[in-house]
Amino acid sequence: MVKYKWTLMVTMLMLALTAAFLLQGMNRFNANASGDMSDPFLDPYALSLAHKHAGPAMESAAEKGVQMELSWPRGEPAAGMPSLLSLTVMNGKGAGINDFEMSNEKLLHLIVVSEDLQQFQHVHPVYNGAGMFELPITFPAGGRYKLYADFLPKGMNELTRMGEVEVRGEAAAPTVLKASEVLAAHAGGMKVELAFPERLAPQTQLSMTYTFTDEKTGEPIEDLELYLGAVGHVVAIDETMGQIIHIHPLNWASSGPQAVFGVSFPASGLYKIWGQFQRDGQTLIVPFVIQV
Repeated sequence: MVKYKWTLMVTMLMLALTAAFLLQGMNRFNANASGDMSDPFLDPYALSLAHKHAGPAMESAAEKGVQMELSWPRGEPAAGMPSLLSLTVMNGKGAGINDFEMSNEKLLHLIVVSEDLQQFQHVHPVYNGAGMFELPITFPAGGRYKLYADFLPKGMNELTRMGEVEVRGEAAAPTVLKASEVLAAHAGGMKVELAFPERLAPQTQLSMTYTFTDEKTGEPIEDLELYLGAVGHVVAIDETMGQIIHIHPLNWASSGPQAVFGVSFPASGLYKIWGQFQRDGQTLIVPFVIQV
């Protein structure tokens, strides 16, 4: 009986891992089309929500008709100045969609990234009804930015739509994107290290592990707080901004010292990845650049 239970447990774990990787693989978002940016946690509850995370190829006709419109009610944005962003989600007939379901504790997630991948924001506009979301946002420098909105209309799969904006003002000094020499950083009193046990090859199921230790004592950190319902989140964008992947942890309820993610990169090239974690009520963003 013990052997049977152990075999059953291992089998269920392998099935869950396989499902997580397969569903994450559908998360690839082509910047020229609509897409999905999330994948399930390694947890029965999360796996039960897998039907909400379809990629663009699996969108229904109604889902394909969903569009996003961006506007700036108080004028086009300028660097260093708060600007009001209005974002409206509409159905195929051009009418605002009224009802949304919560996804990772929010009705809409907005990822804002500068064209040079140096600036990153993950923000959550306020819903005003009739499909309209608003928030004040400040762009640190002039130039072009891409905005990726992730939302879940009631009765549909989770969808992602993209927009662009040209911000007036002085652009940041040009930089050359290159792979990080060391995958280690300091944030919130912690040393954060990223490791890939496998060779970084495209279209391959990979694990990526963040390890957290006290930057002074080297002791393991075990007091991470849940950020948007999980121990952490990761956003990965390739150097052309043609691919974006929003990754959630497999050990979603962990408080440290590790956060483990499953990912499959769609193509070779440089990717900038932003790990997002929370400790002592503070959201910490840890960026690295990797070569796949």
